[in-house]
Amino acid sequence: MVQRVFVQRRCFVTDVNDSMLKSLFRPARRMLNPILAEDSVMDLSESATSVFYTPSARRIANYVELIVAVAAGTCLMIAWLLSGTESPTPIFHLFVLLAFTIAGLPALTQVWGKLSAFKIDIDLLMLLGAVLAAYIGNPLEGALLLFLFALSGALEKFALRRTQSAITALRKLAPKEAMLIVDGHAERVPLRRIEPGAIVLVRPGEKIPVDGVVVAGSSSVDEAAITGESIPRDCAIDSTVFAGTQNLNGRLEVRVTKRTTDTTLAKIVDMVTHARHHPARAQRLIDRIGPAYSVVVIVSAVLVGLTGWLVFDLAGDDAVRRAIALLIVASPCALIIATPVAYLSAIAAAARCGVLIKGGAHLEVVARAGVVAFDKTGTLTTGRIKLADIHSHTSLHEDALLQLVGAVEASSTHPLARAVNATVKERGLAVQSVSDYQATPGEGEEGVVAGRSVWIGRPELLTQRAPDLAQENIERVATLRQAGKTVSAVLIDNTVSLFAFEDTVREGSAECVRKLRAQGVARIEMLTGDHRTIAEQLASELKLDDFHAELNPEDKVETTKRLSEAYGAVVLVGDGINDAPALAHADVGIAMGSMGADVALEAADIVLMKDRIERVAWLHRHARRTAAIVGQNLTLAIGVIVVLSVLTVTVGVPLPLAVISHEGSTVLVAINALRLLRTQDN
Repeated sequence: MVQRVFVQRRCFVTDVNDSMLKSLFRPARRMLNPILAEDSVMDLSESATSVFYTPSARRIANYVELIVAVAAGTCLMIAWLLSGTESPTPIFHLFVLLAFTIAGLPALTQVWGKLSAFKIDIDLLMLLGAVLAAYIGNPLEGALLLFLFALSGALEKFALRRTQSAITALRKLAPKEAMLIVDGHAERVPLRRIEPGAIVLVRPGEKIPVDGVVVAGSSSVDEAAITGESIPRDCAIDSTVFAGTQNLNGRLEVRVTKRTTDTTLAKIVDMVTHARHHPARAQRLIDRIGPAYSVVVIVSAVLVGLTGWLVFDLAGDDAVRRAIALLIVASPCALIIATPVAYLSAIAAAARCGVLIKGGAHLEVVARAGVVAFDKTGTLTTGRIKLADIHSHTSLHEDALLQLVGAVEASSTHPLARAVNATVKERGLAVQSVSDYQATPGEGEEGVVAGRSVWIGRPELLTQRAPDLAQENIERVATLRQAGKTVSAVLIDNTVSLFAFEDTVREGSAECVRKLRAQGVARIEMLTGDHRTIAEQLASELKLDDFHAELNPEDKVETTKRLSEAYGAVVLVGDGINDAPALAHADVGIAMGSMGADVALEAADIVLMKDRIERVAWLHRHARRTAAIVGQNLTLAIGVIVVLSVLTVTVGVPLPLAVISHEGSTVLVAINALRLLRTQDN
């Protein structure tokens, strides 16, 4: 019986032992390829190198760096105990050699690979320091350096693995199999065999395996793992459900709408996994100057050694020790990990709270944003607009008028059109057919219904379509708008009626604005396509700095650009669908309440998976906290390098102290960054 082989695609960290694991499992892979074609489990949501190994080998691989460090440390401890004798014994030299070999082999492997590609980095600095220390008669110090370097490397990898915990948890949410209903019978099949249109059964207590629509049954669904929302959502027929969520107490039959590789969960995992492709500015700078900096350190160490020996008459061994110490203390180990570990930790923590961030660069911009701009409908307001009043000025009965307008609006996805359609459905009115349908974004829709020409749109456009009727409706429109209602004009056969719509301010909008202002955001503004009177009323209620009304999608893009030029980085918060162009052009676009919205996942830099506007204030605070910890890390890393380098060049620093101080700062930076994994909720 052939044991199932798993494929793990690593992310964030490519371990030193990957090449070794590949070589070990390559023969088995060749033999098993025909068998694995149908029975393997392959996780395609991660990137980087794919390695075939069993679960037990995978667990060992995760801790191989720590195993190496512990083995080297054990040999080093024995060598240190043996060093107390008057003259070094062969056993002492043996354990020093073992410590050197065990701790130095991974570094040597890395150095050899990078030198062959003409790259120089900190691995070379550490290896040179250790070898030179042994060469001048201090093998124990050299072995100590390699041991601490290996130990700090193991701790760094551990820190990076911790940052992936949210991704790992998300990846495990979706089951590997589903109950497929065929001819009235349910059979368990692998997810890869589930196609859109199929019907799957989800029993109480099971996880929903696919994105789909409920076609039978009702239940409560726990979406906390994806959205961060603790209150379960009630689902019935026609409700949308998502892969990875938990069916709590009812039997559901779900029609599949997406392939398993295209589900919202798969997109979330892919988005967070690839967040490292958008590093913060500090990280990009360090990555760019890293190789040149390593060369400068090597040259500086040589010059310090020669200057001490030739100019300041230091003994040869003392001069070499200073050169080695400079190699060690000036290495940018802590500096290199100061930024990425912090941002990856912050991104992983946010993912657990239902906030998906596509990269550290976006989180960095949120922290220093000069303007936070909100869309109105569906963002600052609930977006659940209802038709409040119909002011008919035609001989048609109100229901007949609704039928005509509903026929035109039936094809539209605009929030006002949905409100009309909902009213038509509530009243049980028949939906008539429409011909010559046309829609103009930001203006309205029109068509021919039952032989009548019907147009519904912005009242201001009446001056173009029916100039003789526009003037008499100006006062009516103004009165409705002063009451906080959105107004659409309906033109039917040279008669004008008015439809008044109501929307409610989203709970938490005022508190979100207050918190953002308290957290240091200079300007908070609103962008909306609604009328100026309504926008002004809402802006006054929420105490916004400014508002921009009567904007079509192109106007929102231009307004976003002007705000960026005037005040610096702009963070735009929208519903993720109607605002997609503006979200894409803002310095950071945040799509709110966009679970399942492919447009939002593509256009926005940050996605809030639930309709909780207070998450915007939480995100800003989280970004500020991340920036503060990155600043602490950079200050510590640079401070240690500068202070120890100056002391090394001027008075000299003992090699053991140089090693411990340098590697200790690296560990402190990693531990400080991991604090971001502990989220501070609202």
